[in-house]
Amino acid sequence: MISITYLSRAEHHFSDAELMSMLESFRANNGRNGVSGVLLYNGAGTFIQVLEGESSDVEPLYERIKQDTRHSKVVCLRKAIVQSRRFADWRMGFRNLTRDVVDDTSKMTLFLSDDKLEHFVSEDADFALKVLTSFRDKTRELIF
Repeated sequence: MISITYLSRAEHHFSDAELMSMLESFRANNGRNGVSGVLLYNGAGTFIQVLEGESSDVEPLYERIKQDTRHSKVVCLRKAIVQSRRFADWRMGFRNLTRDVVDDTSKMTLFLSDDKLEHFVSEDADFALKVLTSFRDKTRELIF
């Protein structure tokens, strides 16, 4: 099993309706392919996503994601072989983040308003996954 965490820059600011339409499609495809994960959008135009599943499903999906014209500057933060899923129950958890959702001073707070993706990249390759897992554990309002 593999896990890929990446950041990307939206080509425009997505409305809630656009995000929900994309999410419906993502969830349907992920359900068919046994992919789980979480997608966060900061409203300022940055996505962060974790994809989990069999390498034969996740690797081609990630290659398609990199070619998707709805975003650019795709930066892989972490790619690892894993023994188990961290987001096993989520075909694609989602949250359009706002400052009232994030209550700490970590880089997740920076993620909310910064348009420079490199500020979220850390020397700790697992940092983004740790932040997303912490977010998963703290929130009950994620859209599944």
